[in-house]
Formats: sequence, structure tokens, C-alpha cells
Amino acid sequence: MESTEDTEYLKDSITFHGVQQEEMIRISSEGFWVRGVKVPQDDKEAENVYNGFKSWLVWAQLNQQH
Repeated sequence: MESTEDTEYLKDSITFHGVQQEEMIRISSEGFWVRGVKVPQDDKEAENVYNGFKSWLVWAQLNQQH
């Protein structure tokens, strides 16, 4: 069971998980994370998050079970 401290960062966020529930992308009011690393907020932020999401989406499509 997760503690309140462990789940507090999830309260207002959207998180995509990969294999074995590893965090791939998290979007929150605090910023963006790709594979657990916070994306610096600059003029490339949207591009970096988009590329991270696209990579995850391609991986998910290629690894889906039929």
C-alpha cells in the first residue's frame, strides 16, 4: 500500500506507465517528466514532451498483445 507521501505527487497529474509499471510520462501542474526526468521548461519543452509521448505510444502499439 502506498503512503500519502508517495501518492501526493500523483494527485493532479496524468501518468503513463510502461513495462512493469515504470513511469514513462507524467504531466502535472508542476511540469512534465519523461521517463522520470523532469523536462526543463524552455522553448523546446513542448517538443520534448511530444517526442517522449510519441516514443511511448509507438512502443505501446508495437508491444500490444493480440
